Amino acid sequence: MLNVEHFLPVIIACLPLLLGVVGKVSRMSFAPFQAIGLMTIGGIGGGLAYMQSAFETDPSRMFLAVAVLLSGFCVIFPQKETKHSSIHCASIMIVLGLSLGALLNQGLLSRIFLSGLLVYAAVSLLQAKHRSPRAIITLLHIAVASIISLGSSFGGQTFQILVSLFLAMTFLPLTPFHLPFVSTVGSAKGPLSSFWIVVWLTLGLAELHMIQSSLTTEGLFPLHLLALGSAVYASLLCLGQQHYNQFVASATVAHVALIWGLIDVFPDFPGWGIPFGVTVAFVMSGLCITFSFVRQRYGWQIFGKLPGLASPMPRFGTVMILLVSFAMLLPLFPTFSGLIPMTTVVTQDRGFTMMLITFVVVWLVGGWYFSQMLHQTAFGAARANIPYTDLRIPEIVAVSALLLGATYSGVFH
Repeated sequence: MLNVEHFLPVIIACLPLLLGVVGKVSRMSFAPFQAIGLMTIGGIGGGLAYMQSAFETDPSRMFLAVAVLLSGFCVIFPQKETKHSSIHCASIMIVLGLSLGALLNQGLLSRIFLSGLLVYAAVSLLQAKHRSPRAIITLLHIAVASIISLGSSFGGQTFQILVSLFLAMTFLPLTPFHLPFVSTVGSAKGPLSSFWIVVWLTLGLAELHMIQSSLTTEGLFPLHLLALGSAVYASLLCLGQQHYNQFVASATVAHVALIWGLIDVFPDFPGWGIPFGVTVAFVMSGLCITFSFVRQRYGWQIFGKLPGLASPMPRFGTVMILLVSFAMLLPLFPTFSGLIPMTTVVTQDRGFTMMLITFVVVWLVGGWYFSQMLHQTAFGAARANIPYTDLRIPEIVAVSALLLGATYSGVFH
């Protein structure tokens, strides 16, 4: 007799995966593919609800899976038919299936899905045809991550912890392990870049959650140093970044550094770390998808080339102000949620000192580069020769859903 508890996660993962493969091969027209994709997402939502009520599932992994599913809906629902929209939707469904398979399954099966996702990311980078030393290093990094991910299922406990740490630093990107994330998000087409942000961070949160209790104080201090260096490097990179995908990716790396900086200061990682990571993912994904809507209209991807959008596009302006305001407040969420269950904080501890410096860097510099980005896009004088069209209702729904998800995760979860 089949064990439903073990087979249901596989079925949930394979449904969007198979749909995406069929969409890639058959080149199905966009409208029916979008409808089938949305119905599949609805069915998966029902399956996750059934798993939560019927089986003993890890609530943290279930929360991460729901975050990925919501993001998948938000990038498919607002799309309109273009030359490449069917291909983009097929890619989204493939990534959705592989990421859900990695999150919902365990052991070797989870690692197979995770390796498949890494291979798909590598293939996407190869199709972008970037041939630079940075691209080669990125592909080698992904190849190593894919191989050791599979190999960890056959190794001892120490090896598994080391592999999970390497994967956590890759998916919750710490400099210098950030290249696969930045390259994948930066080279993705259409709304897929927004989806990759959520998928990448949720997988990193799952990996870190598995090994967080195994990390010693001596092992955490080098991670604090990496977190501080990562926050400084990514924040400075944002100040000079002109392409919106690369800007959002760098801002994500800077904010993720806070998770690593706080990991031993606040011990209840599922209580503050996972909600904060999901909040960061939703906010950055919302910024990325909003920029992609403008790019679909005007081909714009460089800050400053199309200023003053808030005046002719008031819906866009309102969305950008909300997203940037949320982004500026992001560093406060883990601090408050981490402090609430604690009675005292040992301020003399060097880990706390490193965390405080990282917090200040991310908050102060983040406030500067986010305000600069908002000034370059929403404010200023609009160009007179552009036929502006504001965000459509499906686009507003998608961004609103991400904002609501970020609010629930950051404030109420």
